[in-house]
Amino acid sequence: MTSFIYSEAKFVVVAAIVILTLSVYLLPRNKNNVCTSFSDYYGDRDSNKNCYYNPEAKLNVSQIIRGRGYTVEEHHVITKDGYILTLFRIPHPKNSLGISGPPVFLQHGAVVNSASFINRGSKSLGFILADEGYDVWLGNFRGTTYSKRHTHIKHTDRRYWHFDTYELGVYDTSANIDYIHEVTGQSIIYIGHSLGSTTGYIYGVTSPEIAKEKLKIIISLAPTLYVKNWKSLTRYIFGLWSYASPLIAALTNEEIYLRGRPGNPIRESLCTRYPFQMYYCQFFEMATLGFDYEQNDPETLPVTLLQNADAISFRTLTHCIQLVLNGTLAYFDHGAETNLKVYGSIHPPQYDLSQLKVPTYLIRALNDLIITKEDVEYVHKMLPNGTNPYDIYTVEHQLFNHEDFLTARDVVPLLYNHLITFMNKL
Repeated sequence: MTSFIYSEAKFVVVAAIVILTLSVYLLPRNKNNVCTSFSDYYGDRDSNKNCYYNPEAKLNVSQIIRGRGYTVEEHHVITKDGYILTLFRIPHPKNSLGISGPPVFLQHGAVVNSASFINRGSKSLGFILADEGYDVWLGNFRGTTYSKRHTHIKHTDRRYWHFDTYELGVYDTSANIDYIHEVTGQSIIYIGHSLGSTTGYIYGVTSPEIAKEKLKIIISLAPTLYVKNWKSLTRYIFGLWSYASPLIAALTNEEIYLRGRPGNPIRESLCTRYPFQMYYCQFFEMATLGFDYEQNDPETLPVTLLQNADAISFRTLTHCIQLVLNGTLAYFDHGAETNLKVYGSIHPPQYDLSQLKVPTYLIRALNDLIITKEDVEYVHKMLPNGTNPYDIYTVEHQLFNHEDFLTARDVVPLLYNHLITFMNKL
């Protein structure tokens, strides 16, 4: 009897999900895909003066930049291990005479690409920096949409995905910095968000003299180095990773899309048409990164929900989980036997922050469940003398979370205005 009731309950749940999904597809569709307030999404958006069609949800980075009236250049960089990376460049302000200012390199975090810096119109950090006269360079990690090529390995080959944060820092970051420095002849302001900040430090401590020569400063938005005090409930899920990982690796060919692929039509239908969909599609991420529905931007959320998604390698994800569970900034843990062969020790070595010779600036959020106050303060304390000349900057909004550095409705007054003021004084 109990098994019958359980089977019936499962049937009801599955049926409810199917009916809800089908009903979403059958609801009236509008051409206009964004509105200036969430209430405007309900009703006929095509006849609502507060709604309009924003094509950027389905455009690539070059198209978005060009469509906003900026000059865009596309550069290709080959790493020492053969990965072909794409760099996008916005060399000067929209209405300038073509004179480039100081170079700034923006490096995105995990499961996104460089679109995360330019897909919010006038609230996009990439455009704000360009309008301030900076020469903006947008990086894309290997494996993401714009950096999927290799000199001799196809991205469908499992060997292509055998990389972790070491390769992202030592090979990708160094290749990009070398290239930008060669083109511009100037020292570079490095701005990394989340994993993009981690790789900046890995580059800085593994090539300290070169980094000192080529970088003016490393600015870390949500600096993901030591995450010992990770407050997200996903910490408990991570504890099961070692059991589930062999199956996940086999099923995904080690190419993982935690948010789906950019512009995924299923995600578009299920997550972007009405506010209640946008909210439930954000739930797991908010539970991981910090809840802040208050800072959702009605005019850009449908775009960022589609654009801010990309691949992460199985090994990079595994490495990130290791860093959380161990609370250290260490190399990839292969297991005792392989570690002994690779590192000469049963435990992976740690990255030595004392080797860093580049000034840094750490910026944190009050409601970031991934990067806590204690962990950022620990990083600041561990940095060698001369590399931590500035106090930690905290975004003064109680709910500001890990994702808000890119997507918050009020990110310009809360953060970017301060960031520009700080950079202009360098």
